[in-house]
Amino acid sequence: MKHFRPIWLALAATLLAGTAQAEVQKFVTSCDGKLCPFFHIALTPPDGWVIDQEATDKNKVQIMVPKGKTFGDAPALIYVQVFYHRDKQQTLANFAETSNGRWRATVKDAKITALPAVARANGKPGFLRFGFENPSKKQQAYEFGAFGTDSDKDGNEFVLDVVMTGLNKAALESAEKDYIAFLKAH
Repeated sequence: MKHFRPIWLALAATLLAGTAQAEVQKFVTSCDGKLCPFFHIALTPPDGWVIDQEATDKNKVQIMVPKGKTFGDAPALIYVQVFYHRDKQQTLANFAETSNGRWRATVKDAKITALPAVARANGKPGFLRFGFENPSKKQQAYEFGAFGTDSDKDGNEFVLDVVMTGLNKAALESAEKDYIAFLKAH
């Protein structure tokens, strides 16, 4: 039995060292009389956070909140939107620029600041990160946004938009370490 110990230790170390996998999952729902696809990632919430399943199902966007809170009363929440990456020639930086441009066109007083990218433990390209100040959007006055890529089991590429929004700047800043941990793990 003694000679099996290194195998068990190696197996345990492998299991404990694993990172969250962010493989894309595809779903179809009925909307306006036709079939509409939507996508989620296989995710693991950061420590102290849970998936708000009711809000996720209602919005077709994965929503995480601190344990004991809901979509309606969380001081900060993280949500993940997944988009099929149709234009393979479009870089992630260009996708982010286009998305941020659309936001600026919608929210005229938005201030968007580039933040340091976040490296991912799974070896995939890092998340491009941005800070948002949106004075005219009471529910989204302060946000952090990050863009990354992932794929499904068939090798199709998707863009992840991972946003943390808060009731105020202090709530956002106090949850930032959890947000960064989530990005690193996915």
